[in-house]
Amino acid sequence: MRKSICLKMVNVGMALCCSFSLSAQMPILGADSLMRHYNKKMHQYIDRDSALGDHYLIDIFGISIFAGANEKKVNKPEYRLYWSELQIFKNMYNDLSRKEVMDVFSTKGSKSFSGSIVKHYSNFSPSVSNKSNAISPLKGLKIALDPGHIASDTAMGRLEDKYLLFNLRDNSQKSEPTLESEEVVSMAEGMLTWQTANALATLLRKQGAEVFLTRPQANITAFGKTYQQWKKYDYKRTLDSLCKINPTDVRLKKLRSGKIKKENIIFRYVFRDAELRKRAQVINAFNPDLTIFIHYNVDEKNKPWVTPTSQNYCMTFVPGSFQQNELSDFERRFDFLRLLLTQEIENSIIAAGITARHFQTELNVPLAKITDATYLLENCIPAGPGVFCRNLSLTRLVQGTIIYGEALYQDNFKECLRLIEKPNVASENQYPFILNARLTAVVAAYNKAVLEWAKSK
Repeated sequence: MRKSICLKMVNVGMALCCSFSLSAQMPILGADSLMRHYNKKMHQYIDRDSALGDHYLIDIFGISIFAGANEKKVNKPEYRLYWSELQIFKNMYNDLSRKEVMDVFSTKGSKSFSGSIVKHYSNFSPSVSNKSNAISPLKGLKIALDPGHIASDTAMGRLEDKYLLFNLRDNSQKSEPTLESEEVVSMAEGMLTWQTANALATLLRKQGAEVFLTRPQANITAFGKTYQQWKKYDYKRTLDSLCKINPTDVRLKKLRSGKIKKENIIFRYVFRDAELRKRAQVINAFNPDLTIFIHYNVDEKNKPWVTPTSQNYCMTFVPGSFQQNELSDFERRFDFLRLLLTQEIENSIIAAGITARHFQTELNVPLAKITDATYLLENCIPAGPGVFCRNLSLTRLVQGTIIYGEALYQDNFKECLRLIEKPNVASENQYPFILNARLTAVVAAYNKAVLEWAKSK
């Protein structure tokens, strides 16, 4: 008797488990439509060459993420999101940080979300605080500005390889207009981006926005210190951390042993990626409505940038366009899924498209096409006039709506002269420092784009 009761209880338990498992995997109404939508988005913006199939499966049950081909072959997903959980994920993502949501997925596996998560996020709605008006059109909006690179002088510009030095006297393009007083063009991109970002911040704040800058001082990195201070106090610790993550990396081993001491190697392979991650970290902690990465481009075919080029294009980047071997770790695969399931790519395309149009009209610089640069053709997916999906560190790591702006080619013959032109000190100045006419025009293009974007929200 006792044995039959025990068997009955076991059977009931198994039935309940099976029932739970099956209910979690049952297709929901509209599953086929969801499957078509996300497959289309995947190939339109994210899986550039259809080379990432070993890492995901989109079917009528939901989306599975795999560490690699072997795991997919034996149907062992890293985790699975069922269509019935899609809105719960979106609600959770609107409430928690990127890392917190990533932590949930690290333990999820093929199971459904826990009961506590389902209960809390089934009917969750985020608060809306934007109260803009005609006097303060950006009131209630949080905007992060990231001035690209860090150079505040020519020495640092050389170190990070973001520095131009032209001798115009030796230049063969004699027919181009020149400034009589200028024979040598010398500038670091980091200084241009810092001036642009700080001037733009002044305008945005006057219009009601709360603005955060990743590096508010010209010689300060996102770590809140100079590169030299970082090297003195943080280099060894950062290098030790990287060696633990990548124990087989020969270059890191040589740096650690002292066999490699070159400053440019330390900057490129230890500092740069760590600082980019710090930028993403502080931006995400600010939780902005919009993030703008400010850069000035160069002609890739003009390297090493010792003479000017006749080429000049403007462009913007948004998230997406993952390529083969770019889903090598859990974090990248989570961001891959995050960008698929949220509206961050679509929202960024709208904002970036507005910005590209204002670059074109305010600066009189043509919009780049996919064939205008090798890196566009080989690494990007066109997403609109002058807008390209590109899997850069910051376009992937930063949450929300983003604009990664490349306003013009700083090594263009006319542009390099405009960018170093002395400002007219007699003209009205509304910034904390005096800008020349060309930088003022770039700031105006960004400002008009933000205002149009905010009005369209």
